[in-house]
Amino acid sequence: MNNKSVITGFGIRLPKVQNSLQFEQLLRNGTCTHSIVPGLGPRQESLVCGIIDEELEEASERELRGYPRAALLAIAAAKEAVERARLVKSGARIAVILGTSTSSLPEIEHCNQLYQNNDYRKISVLNAGLTNIHSLSSGVANYFGFGEGNWVFTLTNGCSSGSDAVLLGKTLIENGVIDVCIAGAAETPLCNAAIASFAKQRAIKFNAGIGETGNPFSRNGNTFVISEGAAIVVLESEQIAKLQNKTVYGYITGAAANNDGVNIHQMNMHGDRLYETMVQAVGNQQITYTNSLALGLGIQDANEAKNHLRLLGASTPITSIKGMVGHAFAASGVVQLISSLISLEQQFIPPTIHSDFAGYEHLNIVKETLSRDIQSVAVTSHGYGGNNNTIVVSKEG
Repeated sequence: MNNKSVITGFGIRLPKVQNSLQFEQLLRNGTCTHSIVPGLGPRQESLVCGIIDEELEEASERELRGYPRAALLAIAAAKEAVERARLVKSGARIAVILGTSTSSLPEIEHCNQLYQNNDYRKISVLNAGLTNIHSLSSGVANYFGFGEGNWVFTLTNGCSSGSDAVLLGKTLIENGVIDVCIAGAAETPLCNAAIASFAKQRAIKFNAGIGETGNPFSRNGNTFVISEGAAIVVLESEQIAKLQNKTVYGYITGAAANNDGVNIHQMNMHGDRLYETMVQAVGNQQITYTNSLALGLGIQDANEAKNHLRLLGASTPITSIKGMVGHAFAASGVVQLISSLISLEQQFIPPTIHSDFAGYEHLNIVKETLSRDIQSVAVTSHGYGGNNNTIVVSKEG
């Protein structure tokens, strides 16, 4: 395999985080971005969540009129990623591949409400685009002029979708199909359908305080914090990146994905299939630490811990950033990937916060920001529907 995949740019938009510099400070300081929003529950209960409450400047851009919120978030994150990568419209073969679970869901809900309330006249003439999930990827591709004649895909593989987009981009680059891939995900899950779904599963907690829900690696918690946001990376062939004298923030030195193969409402209860992706992605590499999906749900966190110990041993550190940023569904894996890129550059491991770590005393969890010589990070991701993904990002190829 002659072509290596490198990351030449990344951008992020999260609650209280408008760029990767702010994200670095958040990670270094162990800062929580959660908010308590009243009235989101079925009986007007409050909900701890990650909400971007400032106005998006993209919403005022004339050419973005009628774009769904997820596409606006993705464009905001992609602006930083494209600028970092010094990416311009050229003869390069470019793919735009984004993942999502909830893109356009708020817009679909709004349309349905208007229709059911006999307010048909208030439905926008642009509604077909607003409620089209593929507006996420096509919106980003065409905003930057990268769509014409190129591959533009939207993946809806659940919470692993963003990581799966990175894996697909890597595969296409290393097989010589494309030269550049804009990959990532965006989510807007703070809507009735998503909140009701997870409330019915008792996976979210109403009327809680910040720190009382979404507690990674604790047997005393079994809920997560819903968050919106977007995360984008630019993948390029190493040959092209070096030829253009670009900054390489990291190499994708391993990636693997699979599906549990069970009922759509279930998952592999033992995490066996996720473990298989870790084995395939890690191979013989020495991993400095695991950037875990662990989000505060009992079975998932227990499987993350078990798989980490089985493959990498008790001496290898593990951390989860979900206590800081919550769980942004498909974007979470890419948020973790960008966190890991910052670790490689700045040489620190971010801490796991908002946990008493009960039941996980045997695990080498990073509880305070840790300076360390970081060479390779394993990033795990999995989600509803049974998809699993592990990506390894390294300082050297």
